[in-house]
Amino acid sequence: MNDLIDRIFNLYNYIKVTGVNRTNIEFYKHEHTEIANYFIINAIDCREFENDEVAVINALEQLENEYSKSVDSDNISLKQQIIESFGNAKEASQIDKNTSVIYLLLFENIGNLNNYRNAVYSIEESPNYFKRYVLPYTQKQIEQLKNSLSQFSDRTLADALCQIADNEDSYFKLVEGKELDSTYGLVIRMFSKLPFLQYKFKTELAPEPIEKRVERDLIDKQKQIKYHQILNNNETNIEDILLLEDDLKIDEDGLEKEIKKMLKGVK
Repeated sequence: MNDLIDRIFNLYNYIKVTGVNRTNIEFYKHEHTEIANYFIINAIDCREFENDEVAVINALEQLENEYSKSVDSDNISLKQQIIESFGNAKEASQIDKNTSVIYLLLFENIGNLNNYRNAVYSIEESPNYFKRYVLPYTQKQIEQLKNSLSQFSDRTLADALCQIADNEDSYFKLVEGKELDSTYGLVIRMFSKLPFLQYKFKTELAPEPIEKRVERDLIDKQKQIKYHQILNNNETNIEDILLLEDDLKIDEDGLEKEIKKMLKGVK
């Protein structure tokens, strides 16, 4: 996951600061110093304790402790380490109000997150030190996402993610609480939790599978034949026309015109 996050940050001209060395923590800033926007990435492997709400909360709160306090007498706080990584004091002075944290939470079963969703996401509401974004995921999602991205090798990473997100069926399944562990679920969360990652609406969709096209064409043809037969039947009444509305999805104007034709005896 860190590799994918790094690719996304690089795409938007953010660079990893090598001077910040902490286990499971990385720091990014924009390559243009006039853009005061900074990100801490905190990767937490929750798989061994994902059923323990207290353990997960403690893991999330550890970053705040490291940020404000020295781990021991030999190490400075994370905040001080970040300040010292800047080349000038003016830039360093802006971190308090311009720093965000993205928590990458690795789960074995992402459904376990539902057991304490409110507690985990309350972390995002904390006013201390920085803005927070919680991004849970599974290893299965990462592997599936890599396979999906390989199908769009001719596109930028951002466009490829938008392409994956343009899936109406997956959207409704996610809304219904289904397939939470899907590639689509992860990509949607990434658009939600990475502030600068922009979703482009109505990207070009992948070609429709040939089986669906054939099936759709056959259904449309059958409806046209049915419609033609009814309109050419001398004994057809208005109710027969109305019954076609659900199948053919005729708009109100079109339906009214057909009814007027029948009343006037026009075929």
